[in-house]
Amino acid sequence: MDRPRMSQALGRLSVTVIGPEYPVNLGYTARLMKNFGVRRLYLVDPKVDMRVASVYASHGSDVLEDAETVTLATVRKRHDLLLATTAIRGRRGANVARTAVKPEEGVRRALSAQSASIVFGRDTTGLTNEEILVCDLVTTLETGTEYKTLNVSHAVAILLYLASRVGRQRGGADPSRGASKERREAFSKYARGLAFATGMQSHRVDRVAKVAERVALKSEVNSKELGLLVSLMRKAELVLSNDRRARPSRGRRLSS
Repeated sequence: MDRPRMSQALGRLSVTVIGPEYPVNLGYTARLMKNFGVRRLYLVDPKVDMRVASVYASHGSDVLEDAETVTLATVRKRHDLLLATTAIRGRRGANVARTAVKPEEGVRRALSAQSASIVFGRDTTGLTNEEILVCDLVTTLETGTEYKTLNVSHAVAILLYLASRVGRQRGGADPSRGASKERREAFSKYARGLAFATGMQSHRVDRVAKVAERVALKSEVNSKELGLLVSLMRKAELVLSNDRRARPSRGRRLSS
C-alpha cells in the first residue's frame, strides 16, 4: 500500500482516552498520534492539566489543542467500531466483555471499518467492564510476565505502530469487506429476540446478544450476507413468538 492510501486508512482512526490524569502520558499520546498521522483525539472525563501535557506533546501539541472532550456515548455514536484495550483478560468463559483478540487482528478490524477509535483507560485503573461492553472488540498487549499492565502512552505507541504496519499491507484496510455497524446491531438484536423467544434466562440473553455482535464483526461476512441471516432470524423469532403465544398456560386445560 502506498503512502497516500496508508494515510487515508489511518485517517479513519482516532484515539479515545478515558479519565486521563497524568500530563506526561497524555502529552506523549498526542506526540505519538502526530508521529503516525492520527489526528482525532477524544477525551472522556479528563483530569489533567492540558498546559503541562502540551509541553510533553512537543510537536504534537496541535493534536491536544484540537482534542474534544466528549462522553463515551458520543464516541460510540461517531464510530463504526470501538477497540478497547485492557491488561486484564476474562478469567471465566462467561466474561464475554474481556474476551480479547490479538492486537494485529484488532487494528486490522479497526482499519477495515468506516471509522474506528482505539479506547484507552485510566492511567491507574484502566477501563471498567461497563465501558468495555460499549466497545466492539477488546485487545490485550501480552508482556509475557506477571507484570502485565503497560503505561498508557506505551500501549498507544505499540498499537499505532501496528496500525501503521497493517495499513501498509495490501488489503489490510478495506472498509467494504466487513458488515456495517447497522447490520451487526440488527444481527445482535434478533439473536437477543431468538434467545428470549426460547425462554433463555435474561442474563444469558444479554450474553448471546453481545456474542452475536462480536461474531458478526470477527467473521468475513459482508453486509449483504449478514442481511440474509438477519432476515432468517427475524422470521424464526416471529414463528417462535407466535408458537409461545398459541400454547395454553401450564395448569390450564383446553376447553372441550
